[in-house]
Amino acid sequence: MTSSITATAPSAQAARALVSIVIPNYNYARYLRIAIDSALAQTYSPLEVIVVDDGSTDDSRAVIELYGNRITPILKPNGGHGSAVNAGYAASHGEIVIFLDADDELMPNAVDQVVKAWRPGVAKAQFQLEMVDETGKPLGMRVPTFDPFLPNGDIRDRIARFGEYPSSPSSGNAYSRPALDRLMPIDEVLWFAGAEKSLVFLSPFFGDVVSLRAPLGRYRIHPDNDSGFKGRHLEKLHRRLTAVYFIPETICKVAALKGIKLDLHVMGSTSRELKLRMASIRLDPATHPLPKDTRLALLVKGVRASLREPDLSLKIRATQCAWFVLMATAPMRVVSLLTAPSR
Repeated sequence: MTSSITATAPSAQAARALVSIVIPNYNYARYLRIAIDSALAQTYSPLEVIVVDDGSTDDSRAVIELYGNRITPILKPNGGHGSAVNAGYAASHGEIVIFLDADDELMPNAVDQVVKAWRPGVAKAQFQLEMVDETGKPLGMRVPTFDPFLPNGDIRDRIARFGEYPSSPSSGNAYSRPALDRLMPIDEVLWFAGAEKSLVFLSPFFGDVVSLRAPLGRYRIHPDNDSGFKGRHLEKLHRRLTAVYFIPETICKVAALKGIKLDLHVMGSTSRELKLRMASIRLDPATHPLPKDTRLALLVKGVRASLREPDLSLKIRATQCAWFVLMATAPMRVVSLLTAPSR
């Protein structure tokens, strides 16, 4: 590995570290109160809650005004997700920082559990999120599954070799300030959206990872976000394949600027990436945005990735291999079933 820097955070449990919860928001007024209330309801102290409104045009600012001095409001013109994350971090003071999406929420004991699990040398602690629909109804799933692999300790080699590790969406991560200081501020043009990706993916290069197999938050699935493989819908799918903040080249470029060497071939050959590409080329080959792709090539790469990636059960490997075979060869009525949105 080219980066051997390890940031050491204080032992938060002993020192009662200040924890910052930063909530970036853009036009999520209908969910914002739930997010803010969940942050204020934490059983841990000391705690600060910072809400960044990125030029919303809905009722978000009226919602923020309801909380008075219980939160730190930052009201700014629209500049994108990266801009909001940067503004929130700049205003924060915590030794541990959580970026809570405005459409998600935390369980009351989330911060307390994170602090109890913290230790010197940790760059990031992550925990499971319970998936819910737009009304808050549980969908019976957690992300990530952390089954069978629970990332703990130094996982840099794994990321470099396989291009991935089981990680939680943005709201399920807590970062040390020393690690964030190495990554922030993020490029606001590059990360106009999806700003959390660079933090989730690169923070393990600046310290250890601690993973908690416990649902300490709720991850909301609704029509306005791009959660998981909802990119099955062609427009969102193409955006995930072409938007600068999603493509593997971007994470490799940002990593290089931080002294971290990543292999572009590895980053672009994960089974997750290949599933998106296979779905796109089958759903509408005429508009598939990667002209060099072929069904056969994606089939071969997808099977190899399913067999290569670590910690997958035999059942999951077999299921993924079968998926790639069917997606490459089956008629469209089968493809439509395999790519139909699941709710």
